Amino acid sequence: MMTKNFLAVIAALLGLTVQAQNSNAKIKEGNDLYDANKFDEAEVAFRRALNEEGKNQALGNFNLGDALYKQERYAEALEAYEKSLSLAENKVEQAEALHNIGNTHLQEKKLEEAIEAYKKSLTLNPKDEETRYNLSQAIRQKQKQEQQQEQNKDQNKKDDQKKDEDKKDDQKKDDQKKDGENKEDQEQKDQQKDQDKKEDDKQDPNKSPSPGKDKISRENAERLLQALNRDEEKLQQKLLQQKIKAQPIKSAKDW
Repeated sequence: MMTKNFLAVIAALLGLTVQAQNSNAKIKEGNDLYDANKFDEAEVAFRRALNEEGKNQALGNFNLGDALYKQERYAEALEAYEKSLSLAENKVEQAEALHNIGNTHLQEKKLEEAIEAYKKSLTLNPKDEETRYNLSQAIRQKQKQEQQQEQNKDQNKKDDQKKDEDKKDDQKKDDQKKDGENKEDQEQKDQQKDQDKKEDDKQDPNKSPSPGKDKISRENAERLLQALNRDEEKLQQKLLQQKIKAQPIKSAKDW
């Protein structure tokens, strides 16, 4: 009974060893395909390696993430890197996983997340100059993005101001147009009123003019007064002559 159990344990350990060897073989196969830029085939090999039970789960997920990253399947790559991070057995492996997590966020323009991942990676491995360089690039892109956002904000503000000014100008033009139309309408009404009056005067010539209408100038009034005075003088002279003619002629004395 004890021997049987002992043999069972030995068999189990041997099985794990075989599985680990198979996993290592699949990972090596995947690495060769990856180096040959056959990233889709490398992905298949790494997934097969992960199906084998062994101690290379962190490495398998890390390499799988690389194959997915090269295919620009960033969401899947991020998932593989995060799983590798959770399974990592030391700080170096964790730092490497965080480095690639930062790269994946950077590809997706998630700059804040990328910066955070690079900083964590440097905390675990301060001597990694590649991570330090990537961090500086991410920070520079973030600053550039913020500047662009500020410029866009200023431009939007200017555009809004211009729209308000254009709106005011359009309103002013509309008001001027309306004023012109109203003035033109009033002039037409006045002209029509004058025309109607002329028509009324033609139909009734004895109709007296309206008060305040047809006023004569001061010079015309003076000329008219002088003419009346001249007519008055002529009339007086005429009457005087008629009076003289009407008087009886006296006869001379008969001395």
